[in-house]
Amino acid sequence: MAVFSAIASAIVGSIFTAGTILGSTLLYAAAVGVVAAGLGFATAKLLGVFDPPDLGPDPGVKIQVAPSTDNKIGVAFGRNFMSGPITDVAITNSNDTMNYCITLSEYLEGATYTVNNIYWGDSRLNFSGANVISQYDPNATTNTNWANKIRMRLYAGSTNSADQVFPTSGAVNATTMMRHWTNPTAYSMEDLVFLMVEVDYDAENGLTGLGALSVDMTVNIDNPGEVLQRYLNNSTWGAGLANTFIDTTSVIGTANTAMKGYCDEQISFTNNAGAGATIDRWQTNGYINTNRAVLENIDRICRNANTFFTFDGKQGKFKAVPNRALSSTELASCFVLNDDNIVSKIGVQSTELYSLFNSVKVEFADRNRKDQTNTVVVTTPAGDRNTGEQDNELNFRSELVNNNVHATALANIDLVQSRNGMVIQLDGDYSTLQIDAGDVVKLTNSVYGFTDRLFRVMLNKEKLTQDGMITCELTLLEYNADIYTVPAVTETPEEDDPLDIPISPPADDTPPPNKYQLLYQNVPSKSVTGTGTTCNSLVFKQGPNVYSNVLVTSGTADFTVGDTVIVSGGNLGGIDGTHDLSFTVDTVSSGSIVNPVGNITGVANVYDRDVYGGTIPTSGLADLTAGAQIEDAPANKTDLPNDDTVVDLFTPRNLDYTLSIEGIEPGDYSFVAQGTPIGAMPGSGTANFSFRANVVTTDVQGVSSSTEFGATVNNDTTIPKTMTAVKKITIPADSKSGSVVLRGKNTLDTNSAGQRGFANMKYDLIRINKGDIF
Repeated sequence: MAVFSAIASAIVGSIFTAGTILGSTLLYAAAVGVVAAGLGFATAKLLGVFDPPDLGPDPGVKIQVAPSTDNKIGVAFGRNFMSGPITDVAITNSNDTMNYCITLSEYLEGATYTVNNIYWGDSRLNFSGANVISQYDPNATTNTNWANKIRMRLYAGSTNSADQVFPTSGAVNATTMMRHWTNPTAYSMEDLVFLMVEVDYDAENGLTGLGALSVDMTVNIDNPGEVLQRYLNNSTWGAGLANTFIDTTSVIGTANTAMKGYCDEQISFTNNAGAGATIDRWQTNGYINTNRAVLENIDRICRNANTFFTFDGKQGKFKAVPNRALSSTELASCFVLNDDNIVSKIGVQSTELYSLFNSVKVEFADRNRKDQTNTVVVTTPAGDRNTGEQDNELNFRSELVNNNVHATALANIDLVQSRNGMVIQLDGDYSTLQIDAGDVVKLTNSVYGFTDRLFRVMLNKEKLTQDGMITCELTLLEYNADIYTVPAVTETPEEDDPLDIPISPPADDTPPPNKYQLLYQNVPSKSVTGTGTTCNSLVFKQGPNVYSNVLVTSGTADFTVGDTVIVSGGNLGGIDGTHDLSFTVDTVSSGSIVNPVGNITGVANVYDRDVYGGTIPTSGLADLTAGAQIEDAPANKTDLPNDDTVVDLFTPRNLDYTLSIEGIEPGDYSFVAQGTPIGAMPGSGTANFSFRANVVTTDVQGVSSSTEFGATVNNDTTIPKTMTAVKKITIPADSKSGSVVLRGKNTLDTNSAGQRGFANMKYDLIRINKGDIF
């Protein structure tokens, strides 16, 4: 028996003896060394193993369902907004009190569970201990109709008081909330996370049963490597594999060559407050459905962490291989495939033109929208598409992702990898047995013009020829480090705060054409005289030229009585300085401003139809036409150095974002730029190109954020006719100024005129309100 087959048979025999069946695909992985899980959908299609992706929420998980013996309990990792099956019900207190037990998740040994909020329908419940004292609805209304009529406690691990995690004080045994749970052995709820609810009947206030509950809960285990290790080990809801059969270092090692270490790396993004921030490269924030096959769950865990799951025949163990960019040192030591060890013809295939994906749309449960479904779309720039290429979008749902930062990164990798989609099939001699699925190798072949061309091994299958020789069948997928570039992403705004919902302004005899012109929400402070740092306010204006009321909605906890706050008139429909608003802090609580504020002064800019009756301001056209536009056709850049570094192609153009007649309104804009590389192809026959745009916004407090985007092509054998940079740009409401510049690199030789750089450059920044293209 050949060596791989012997190892695989021994492992598979042990697995079956242990009573755990992983399914035919994993057994095949053990036998032949194949990437069995973790492939992106578009990449899987290239390799001929494409399964239809999931679309829409997964039924039966994270939702509140009636009692049934068919209900399955899943496993929550990271942050989730969730409910679960109703496990038990009772009525006590002369039929006036209803008791419920809702099971949320299997318990993770050693994990920390934190309850952030609990919602009843769309209303957030406020607690004093276990008692509900009020509810806060989406209309910014707080009422106390249900005060002391609802009690809730959440437990993780058992019914013992020591396992109560909410509230964090006043712990009692869960059995005290369900009167018939008198036998601790029969009602231990061991290894479960569950919510106990008591509701006092109150028909007058609409409290006649259990509402649609949703618990915003965070589990401190969210690293995909740790999640996979627990899933592989657990015999109740996982694969039940002992560590004897797992390369644990590849799964939970701290180096970036291991799944855990790779996922712990930090990537940058712009948070929804407009500031730069970092986040783990990958996280698992979601719910493992235990009703699925083991391999299917392994695939979901790995796919949502851009990691391959395979079998290492040399160790006889399953292992994880992060799908990452290799360092120069790692690339230098890659196995080389050439005429000395290739013993078959080389099969080359690529995706036909009409099957190429040029757009990926990912659905995910957005943590900033109480896990409601949101989507991100990543598209191939027009300049990177082939002539005659038709629109072809791939749609799928990423269940274990809860934010647009990770969803965008996943979509980008899958899309770009699918377009770098050359697949090679060949047989290698005995020496290629040392190659593992997931490794990166170099391929040299004069027929196809390959010189150390990089490919990732997706399958390494041992074969025995008729003359008794051992060979390896290899399937290779083209490798390109640019695939792993993290795109620039701005986090979606939080929509849980009811103050974001418009409030009707007071009546006026001469209302402006824009019904919200008298009301400005979430306006940041321009400056503070005193100890305070910053705050946001809701501002009402009233003609003629008066700021009538101010409601502070949020702020730092460092204010003192007497502080003076200035708000820019540029954020209030007027001109910065001329129409500034000021008020004083009259009351504070623990450093936070308490309303009402005092001494509200400032000259407000209010539309007067008697004066401006023959005109319509920009705000009045906002819902009807294109918004403000910035465009330019910069001069050709003909003296670009032959360097692989991206540089500015002209002096950055300063922009005015101030809210005035000449300024730019906040909102979403379409940025489109183009340019044509100029030069001559060097003797090497290849060149590198990059054409990018950089847009900077600066708020009223001087804090700047930058968004850079565009296209990069390396080792290209042709000179692109046109390169583009296209992106949706969001200008926040508190933006005051900014700049725009085009950037690029070009490693061509100079042409006959001694020129190298970019020509025919042009850019447009335009807001489309109707028929928005994004």
